[in-house]
Amino acid sequence: MKKIFNIMLAASLAVLSGCERILEPDVADTGRVTLETFYVNFNGALQGINGVHASLREPYRNMWWVDVISDDGQNNAGGDQQAIDYEFGTIQTNSSVAANLWAAYYNTIYRANTFINRVPAISLQGNQDILRKQFMGEAYFIRALCYYNLVQLFGDVPLVVTEITNTNNLQVPRNPSAQVLQQVEADLLEAMKTLPVRHPNPGLIQPVVNIAGGTEVGRPTAGSARALLGSLYLLRGEPAKAEPVLREVVNSNVYSLMANYGNNFGGTGGTKNNAESVFEIQYATPAQVSGGAHDFSFQFGPVEDNNYLARNRPTDNTMSESIELQNTLVQAFPAGDNRRTVSVRYNVQSPVRSITAKYYVPGAGNQGSLNWPVFRYSEVLLLLAEALQAQGKDAEALTELNKVRAHPRTGLTALSGLTGTALRDAIRLERRLELNMECKRLFDLRRWGLLDATMRSHGRPVKTGTNGYLPIPQGEVDKNPQFTQNAGY
Repeated sequence: MKKIFNIMLAASLAVLSGCERILEPDVADTGRVTLETFYVNFNGALQGINGVHASLREPYRNMWWVDVISDDGQNNAGGDQQAIDYEFGTIQTNSSVAANLWAAYYNTIYRANTFINRVPAISLQGNQDILRKQFMGEAYFIRALCYYNLVQLFGDVPLVVTEITNTNNLQVPRNPSAQVLQQVEADLLEAMKTLPVRHPNPGLIQPVVNIAGGTEVGRPTAGSARALLGSLYLLRGEPAKAEPVLREVVNSNVYSLMANYGNNFGGTGGTKNNAESVFEIQYATPAQVSGGAHDFSFQFGPVEDNNYLARNRPTDNTMSESIELQNTLVQAFPAGDNRRTVSVRYNVQSPVRSITAKYYVPGAGNQGSLNWPVFRYSEVLLLLAEALQAQGKDAEALTELNKVRAHPRTGLTALSGLTGTALRDAIRLERRLELNMECKRLFDLRRWGLLDATMRSHGRPVKTGTNGYLPIPQGEVDKNPQFTQNAGY
């Protein structure tokens, strides 16, 4: 079956000066072409991997909904029934959020599969071959990230790792999540073979000439793959495997904590792809890239922007609409923690609501261009602390915890003398505070076996029997007789 590859839809990553971002495909050189004539040279490989990156923007435009399901985020529902459902744990099988996430992740997987299948056959030499291998590592990493998130969102999902050439073969069953995570591990191990430790790729033969793109900051590195692999091992209850992987990231000396916590986030004056960034989703203004923007500022905007928004705001039980909630995020910060004032602001008109300051840029509306952090170095340190504590290495775990908690940017002092359960709980709290509103909390609570109890105590129990998983989109269930719906729906 001869397929048409529409590179126009790839709308890849931002065109900015120098080597600061991943480049946009040259649409004038591509247009609509067949895959057989597209993946034939280095230019095709470069633009193909940029198209894989570009498609990753779409699911992350909607990932913030998982914070609404947790005790960290609250949705100002207004008259939107779907918003009400996510806020109050009454999500329906026709949820467009779930359907959009499902479709966006599988679209990205399709592009990664096509790239992985076709690019090895291209004949390249020298720096072009080195970059081709790097691009393969990027594709494996992106596919792994997609499947990791799909398992976190939906549980068992179809595992497709080959290029789809016949749409009649799409009726496949859901694979057990353990099997999908095995593939995630395999993809990350493969990615680590060819991803560089930093960009530009130090493995390139000098001087680098006649190569337009491929060396930009913002592409995944070996550290990105190791951070995700460490997370995977902790999800599977394998802290002894997580420890050495995460230590490699720390010992690489590539990353460091930003002096000011707010420098990590565009909404608080931060810079993209900085020293603390291990991997982030690259967005751009419409002037830079058509289709490269997001609407975080519009969705998270305060009342003065739109009374029905503030859809991803930190929970704060001093607010009139949240007074019945328990264990709210704003109240979880200890006195003097600078991260609270960086992360949370308040609108100036009634009703007063908390605002997620990390992602809200006044005036940006639905044309926002700040990046979304997927992994920051602070999380690597906290993952390492968790892996160490789970093995009974309490002194080492406390050291890693204090690298984050007692960093000058927090305004807090180091913890001392903690062991066992007290240390474990301190690490868990630190994850909540440091990574607030970064789509981590729901998955953490489930991983720790605390989701149902925590959300009941919070006053917003998740839908009974679902363990916080989203429904398989009803349209997919209707089309595929091999699909079953998730429990609780």
